[in-house]
Amino acid sequence: MNDLRALLQHDVQLLYSGEEQIIEAMPLMVERASNPALKKALQQHLDITMQQRNTMDRVREMLGADESSVKEYSGLLADLMGGAKCKGMDGLIQEGQKVMSENLSNEVMDAAIIGCCQKIEHFEIAGYGTAKTYAQQLGLNDIAQLLEAILTEEY
Repeated sequence: MNDLRALLQHDVQLLYSGEEQIIEAMPLMVERASNPALKKALQQHLDITMQQRNTMDRVREMLGADESSVKEYSGLLADLMGGAKCKGMDGLIQEGQKVMSENLSNEVMDAAIIGCCQKIEHFEIAGYGTAKTYAQQLGLNDIAQLLEAILTEEY
């Protein structure tokens, strides 16, 4: 990986992977939540996440970024970033699933779910903010605008 565009492609693929992982994990959070308002908020978040994944499909297409293009990178950076699967998001989700497997009171479980979601959102904010900046530096204004829209939703 020798240029900023390649790094952006890589980050976009990791963000896409993160959205897919959230979509897979969110139904358990909805199920485990007891507060009706929290259940509703989590379901709405799942719907927004699906829309964000669709937006990221457009970004990936515009950039020519897909799993195979990310896997072609070799070296320390590719190893650290885990290839095409976002290991950071994977770790946050695993941590959340471990907490949700505990025998907690309803109120404590709801608080734990909120805490897990906040960690995930902060991770996404960092990722989308970084990718947006890369796109701006490369003059890819259409891509930067799409990433900015998702970043605003993440906030």
